[in-house]
Amino acid sequence: MQAVGRSWQGIRSRNEDVYTIREDLSMAAVADGMGGAPGGNIASRLAVDEFADSLERFNPRGHFQDQDLVNAVLCANTVVHERPNVQPELTGMGSTIVAAVFNESGVILCHVGDSRAYLYREKKLMQVTRDHSVVQDMVDRGQITIEEAEHVVFKSTLSQALGPAHEVAPELNHLEMKERDLLLLCSDGLCGFVPDEEIADVLNAHGRNLRTCMNILVETAVKFGSTDNITVVLATV
Repeated sequence: MQAVGRSWQGIRSRNEDVYTIREDLSMAAVADGMGGAPGGNIASRLAVDEFADSLERFNPRGHFQDQDLVNAVLCANTVVHERPNVQPELTGMGSTIVAAVFNESGVILCHVGDSRAYLYREKKLMQVTRDHSVVQDMVDRGQITIEEAEHVVFKSTLSQALGPAHEVAPELNHLEMKERDLLLLCSDGLCGFVPDEEIADVLNAHGRNLRTCMNILVETAVKFGSTDNITVVLATV
């Protein structure tokens, strides 16, 4: 795995996004602390650190299976959920997480919340995770269209996240990675403001240089008026 990452606070007063890249585990993850909630930056840091530590505990030699990722996310949720027991001022905090582990057959993805994973292949960008949001649930049930969802005032309201509830239901995805494929993990500071077509254009123009491409994606989010923290991880094999 080759991966680069950047997190930028943008116009916000602090950065509640966190990413981690662990080449020894062939793993990368992005977490977005719940905006406006106390301790969102603490929740996101706890989430990615506990996820990585749990993976290492479960299988220090690597070769991770689906359940390893699910268990690691569940451990992350427990840590975030229980922290307010010792720090009551953090009550209400939470975080998303989207994590990727590379293995011999491709990539295993596990996520909770609306931080996303995309696969870029042959000049096409495909969203490969489903947002755990109230709006996405309404789209899935046929109550509103994708176009209508863009104008819903509560579009950022999550249907599940790490921390608020004792239990969560992590979602798994599997990807086969081919030569020159790129995996993009990001917070909604990018994908919530920049159209997929624009992201694809940046990847097409600069994807062979991961660091340059990553920085231009952040700059593009700023150009499109992102009002959130912006976090981007790009990975390939």
